[in-house]
Amino acid sequence: MELPGFSNLDGLADLGARSGVDMRPTLIRVLTDLYVQKLGHTPDEERHYTELALRLLDAVDVQTRAAVAARLARHLSPPIRIIHWLAKDLPEVAAALRPHPLLQPAEDAGATAQRPVIVVPVVPVVEAAAPAEPAEPKRESDAATGAPGMVDAAAANELNELFFAAPANERRLILLNLDVVAPAPEKSGGVSLDPAVAQRLETTALARNREDFTRHLAAALRISREQAQRIARDDLGEPIVVAAKALGIPREVFYRILMFLNPVVGHSVERVHALAELFDEMTLQAADDMVAVWQALHGNERAAAKHHPLLWNDEGRPRQRPPTPAQRAPITPRVSQRRDAS
Repeated sequence: MELPGFSNLDGLADLGARSGVDMRPTLIRVLTDLYVQKLGHTPDEERHYTELALRLLDAVDVQTRAAVAARLARHLSPPIRIIHWLAKDLPEVAAALRPHPLLQPAEDAGATAQRPVIVVPVVPVVEAAAPAEPAEPKRESDAATGAPGMVDAAAANELNELFFAAPANERRLILLNLDVVAPAPEKSGGVSLDPAVAQRLETTALARNREDFTRHLAAALRISREQAQRIARDDLGEPIVVAAKALGIPREVFYRILMFLNPVVGHSVERVHALAELFDEMTLQAADDMVAVWQALHGNERAAAKHHPLLWNDEGRPRQRPPTPAQRAPITPRVSQRRDAS
């Protein structure tokens, strides 16, 4: 029995060159990033990812296959069919997977079983490397599973650009299948589910105050102001559907936001109805996954912003302090000079 949406995977896997840009390398990298965020998967989740990944891997370049292999090599239980497929690929693709325990000969596993039992092996591999950067908020699913982290920033940027450049039918195809690796709904990481958020967004949309709408949206989704502005100004409307779904905004409130936020969308009855239909069809998990892509972009920006005040001089030379208060004494003469000039 096929799960909902699985029949659409043909269209997603075959989403090839569009205007000279092939989306498949980006899709397989993002889907793999989403897959490895969970340590364990149900048989249906693994089947969904395996079927789609095999079709995409067969159509992408060596560099993309190597990137997928490296990501799966760090996962404790990657899909066995995928790692066997990649292990038979070119040496530069297979190299990362060769040491994986699932690919070791049976006699090695038997020899390992004879050794004294030590209760340490799994914990350092997954947990010790992951907790770095305590100041950064973690996705709720990561906190619960100990998963390795967010979507790769480069893949997130590519998917974000391709998504915004895509026509409505391709956007819909992506959003209805982005959750194939994890069909079970989960809360989006770090977004505000406070009902007051929906009220603030509705109020600013009804007032056509796009600036305040953007500010509230960026805070609620924990994304950059620039990305929130791009969502609010999009003339097709699918990004607003994603945001509303992830934030748990009621359908009737979402409908009013569509009508008033962007005149290009709101003045088209067909577009509003199509977006309302997408809102009903799209799963919460798919919305969460796209928000994770946007948060990966935001996390990259925050890391860059923190770099300058903390490590302005990467060569390790002593940092010069700003002028002391005593050096700012000339302020008084400048004031008197302006009075003389007047």
